[in-house]
Amino acid sequence: MDPEKAKGEPLLPSLGEMFFQPLEDWLKAENEKRFRLDQLAEWYFKRPECSSFEDCGNLPKALKEKLSRNFAFCSLKPEKALSSRDGTEKNTLLLRDGLRTETVTMPMDGHTTVCLSTQVGCPVRCRFCFSGRDGLKRNLTAGEMADSLRLALPKEGFESLNIVIMGMGEPFFNYANLKTFLSLCQAKRGFNIGSRRVTVSTVGVLPGIVKFAEDFPQMNLAVSLHAPNEKLRRLIIPGAPSKISELIPALKSYFSKTKRLVTFEYVMIEGINDGIKEAGELARLLRDLDCKINLIPLNDVPGQEFSGSPEANILRFEGKLRECGLNVTVRRSKGGEIKGACGQLAARRGEEDPKAG
Repeated sequence: MDPEKAKGEPLLPSLGEMFFQPLEDWLKAENEKRFRLDQLAEWYFKRPECSSFEDCGNLPKALKEKLSRNFAFCSLKPEKALSSRDGTEKNTLLLRDGLRTETVTMPMDGHTTVCLSTQVGCPVRCRFCFSGRDGLKRNLTAGEMADSLRLALPKEGFESLNIVIMGMGEPFFNYANLKTFLSLCQAKRGFNIGSRRVTVSTVGVLPGIVKFAEDFPQMNLAVSLHAPNEKLRRLIIPGAPSKISELIPALKSYFSKTKRLVTFEYVMIEGINDGIKEAGELARLLRDLDCKINLIPLNDVPGQEFSGSPEANILRFEGKLRECGLNVTVRRSKGGEIKGACGQLAARRGEEDPKAG
């Protein structure tokens, strides 16, 4: 728990929450020059090695002291980092109310991908996923998302960075904060990450899909489908917020507005959704939609009721989809040994370390 909160003192606003207009207004009220905003933005968004106002070398001492009295440079505390043999790194981050979030950084061919969370826990409770075991704790703020990204950035050379919003939580159930964060991602004075390097994953929140198409038409949309029919999808995702019969027309409308291919995520579960029958049904469902399908081998999660599909099943499923003319890939898992892969992120540090917190 943050010492300020323990003392009963109010928490200072985090700097990430203040960009850009609120911070500009504060600087003006403090009779500071407007160019100080650009200097602060440079330190916050472009210099991940900077960890405090004291590190902001071109700010006068009096302003640093004033900023420190009024704002927290970062709202998160790095708590635990785990690295796997493939170079994937999972970071556990302590929030100021004592809850935790997680990020995953994955080295890829020619770029780095950072996977970010939008909530602590998740209300959807997909049966194969660890994140929603205890339900939703709370939404992350835009500033907490920004701080999560800062702490996951390489210390240099993050021009080729890809961002995937696929960690804990359903992003479109936290749309207002997500929108603010994504605006910081694409702003030239912000993280300046190209829109086509950002992917947001949803389980099918229809109002969020509509807003996303309007607000970020060049970003990428991924949809967690996991089944070719409603009965099977309800078995895997009992709390799915929309029916397949509603979701597919909404995604056709999304494509007509954005001209961006939708990626369908399909976790492969042995004996549940990985048969040739299901592959054919999936092909018929998606044949009229401009899309690509990402088959995801199910990862090991403690206490999990499902088993991942054998490689032979995955290859047969993939082959059937290709035979039907669909664009399909198999996502090769990264970070599984550190529980950083799909479905493995945990809201509680104690799930990984019984002696912790």
